Amino acid sequence: MGPLVGSLFAFLVFWLLFTAPESDPVLAAPVMHFWIVSLTSLLAAALALIVGLAGAREQDARVVYLAAGFAGMAGLFALHGLSTPGMLIGFSVVTPMASQLALVAFAGWMVAAAYLRPVASRTHLVKLLAGWSLAVVLFDAVLLAWPDLARLVPVQAAPLQYGVAATVIALLAIAGLRFLEGYRLARSAIHLVMLHVIGWVMVSQLIIVIGDVFRLSWWLYHGILLTAIVTMLVTFSRQMQAGKLHSSLAALLDDDVGRRLSYGLRPEVRALVVATEARDPYTAGHMQRVAAMAVRLGKELGLQAEELRVLAQAGVVHDVGKIEVPDTVLNKQGPLEAIRHHHERFNGTGYPDGLSGDEIPLLARIMAVADVYDAVTSARAYRPAWSYQEAKALILREIGVGFDPVIARAMLKLLAAEHEPQTQEHTERVTKTLTSKLVAGQEVSAART
Repeated sequence: MGPLVGSLFAFLVFWLLFTAPESDPVLAAPVMHFWIVSLTSLLAAALALIVGLAGAREQDARVVYLAAGFAGMAGLFALHGLSTPGMLIGFSVVTPMASQLALVAFAGWMVAAAYLRPVASRTHLVKLLAGWSLAVVLFDAVLLAWPDLARLVPVQAAPLQYGVAATVIALLAIAGLRFLEGYRLARSAIHLVMLHVIGWVMVSQLIIVIGDVFRLSWWLYHGILLTAIVTMLVTFSRQMQAGKLHSSLAALLDDDVGRRLSYGLRPEVRALVVATEARDPYTAGHMQRVAAMAVRLGKELGLQAEELRVLAQAGVVHDVGKIEVPDTVLNKQGPLEAIRHHHERFNGTGYPDGLSGDEIPLLARIMAVADVYDAVTSARAYRPAWSYQEAKALILREIGVGFDPVIARAMLKLLAAEHEPQTQEHTERVTKTLTSKLVAGQEVSAART
């Protein structure tokens, strides 16, 4: 809610000024405009450099795309400042065109960073970022030398400006959805910052289209963009100083649910995992695998991000009873239902409370299937690991007995896709048939007793 409230507040301030002309004076200050815009551009360029180096060093195209967005905003917003009337050139359409193109470039690269996943070498990524930056610089130089060429790109002129503005807002919303999904999974500061920035840039776009040049309300968007850039620069600089910049950026852009959840594990949970690995390597590996499988299963069942986050955190500590538990976990506020009840059985013969059916919390029912599957397919000192077929047969036998039928079938679907993709459809039909027979047999048995 914070980013939404912040964006709405910024727009409300603009609207109150804009609709009250007596409170919205004209502040024609070209020199101040030049320096504010130039400062914003320089900071955006620094941000692009920091992020670009991190992406190129780790050969992460997503991070390089993010840097390209900052580079585009830096270069095109610099053109907006350099073309301020009376500075380097006289009045021209370059000034409004450049500010609009800066937002177009930023929005486009944000979508690319959020959704595209190409594999590229470090050399190619460096060339991409350098080539894009050079193209922006050359574009700036050409338009400063021949301002009339800006009329060939009338993105600031009605009615085209409204379509361009709608496109920018739509692109930002698309990127924002990915960042919101990541925030709901990881709850990291970097996701929250990017959501604020996306909202602020949207508000800036609206002001560019609606506002009157040099009025106080129009000046507001320059302050909003400067705030957005400073906020990102401070956040990323702190991450870089802590040696966490790339991992934080990876958490921001990663599309793998399991990895994004791992980025957001609470500090006390991470401490427990470290303690477990030091004391019992087998248990640690088992807990991590159960967490990953439970999250995959939860995603298959359509769970919300908050529930997936609980599954991830519960999964990595579901066997805490086997080791000494830190006070930070024992004193945790809130329920630990997914951990407490993952040994309950669907037919009510489990422990600790003998719950059955829907009495067992959903997340515990999911954890139970993931836990058993990993346990039997992992080698122990007293037996070898079971094969996929043996584990599959166990799950089939436990449908409606130890496992929730819906969750067990979802698990079989996941496993079939992984181990026998060509027979997945056949597996689903067989599973449904066997489930029906098992349920029918249970009903007959119950009737006889």
